[in-house]
Amino acid sequence: MYTALHTPDPAVRRLAAARPLLVDVVPARELVPHLAAGGVSHAGPPIASTDMCAPMRRAVGVALAIEGVAATPEEALELVDAGRIPLRTNHDLGGVGPMSGVVTGSMPLLVARDEATGTVAWCPLNEGSGAVLRYGADGEEVVRRLEWMRDELGPALAAALRAHGPLDLVDLQERALLLGDECHHRTDAGTALVADLLGPHLPEDARAFVAGNSQFFLNLAMVAAKLATVCAEGVPGSALVTAIARNGVEVGIRLSGTGDAWFVGPAALPDPARLEPGHGPADMNPDLGDSAIVEVYGLGALAIASSPLSAPSVGLDPGEIDAIDARLRGIAAADHPLLQLRRTDGTSAPAILGVDARAVVELGIRPPVHTGIAHRRPGVGQIGGGVTHPPENAFHAAVAALDGASVPAAT
Repeated sequence: MYTALHTPDPAVRRLAAARPLLVDVVPARELVPHLAAGGVSHAGPPIASTDMCAPMRRAVGVALAIEGVAATPEEALELVDAGRIPLRTNHDLGGVGPMSGVVTGSMPLLVARDEATGTVAWCPLNEGSGAVLRYGADGEEVVRRLEWMRDELGPALAAALRAHGPLDLVDLQERALLLGDECHHRTDAGTALVADLLGPHLPEDARAFVAGNSQFFLNLAMVAAKLATVCAEGVPGSALVTAIARNGVEVGIRLSGTGDAWFVGPAALPDPARLEPGHGPADMNPDLGDSAIVEVYGLGALAIASSPLSAPSVGLDPGEIDAIDARLRGIAAADHPLLQLRRTDGTSAPAILGVDARAVVELGIRPPVHTGIAHRRPGVGQIGGGVTHPPENAFHAAVAALDGASVPAAT
């Protein structure tokens, strides 16, 4: 493994150099032309609306009904199925979204910018737990919360950022890791840090929402990772992974050296998994969401050494985390130049920076992803946490394409 400063891969150096700042919160239509034109975006690689898993399909319908394009989610889906409302992936539009990841024009987006390059990335706000749109929930509570986020929370956060100034997301991740987060499945410390910084500039209801939603920082970690990987895109010959994304049916990966091409394989069920009482394996939806971008950057499951508290929540034994960390360093693109992991024995080590797809293929070690588990039925919500792995065939196809082999993309 190389240090970030001495790797021969320019893509990895770009990844290391990225300094994402949270600079604004704006309606999606102001930033994304596809959404301004009435389109919809979603998590994962491309998928037809009729092939979507039930939580994502329902989320599309609910979101469009809130936009007013149809009276009901069912009528909205008829328009989508007929091709009258175009679909794109979040990644293809420069953003990411958790779970179903559905985004429409009026939704507020977190906007991150890299000052050195001017590169921008985005992610919607986190709704909290329970009955939420990203799991396909509907009903008065869901709609009322989304409308409040659109009309009040988004503008309040934008005003707070103007009053406070941009948030340095790398600095926040550094502090959160040292406080026991891994910045994906456990984001309690990061959320508390953001609440402390922006809270004095927020009205009481917005301040309480942020402080009371332990997952709020997840979306900030996602937009930071997306921005860094965008900075690393488009380097010929680079095997650096720039996306792992899941739509509940398929999982797709991208490499810096293969540009916008998706290499896909079937979405798996989490294994191991920790399910809430009353739920079993038959209730789990296959792998879903763009939040694996956190692992692509090198955090989440790849930073478990800093977060023993996250292990049981995804079905792992905390006693195994040092061995997991040692194994995963074999597929790391480099050591992170700034972020440190504090191990349970009190020692520190650099966080992993990026994933090398060629090493994944050569060693047979796929990057794990810490994930929330969605119920197969829309609206039930999160039923636990677990660990998933992107499909092996997708990595083989991506590396073959990188090397110019006449091998078709994985299906």
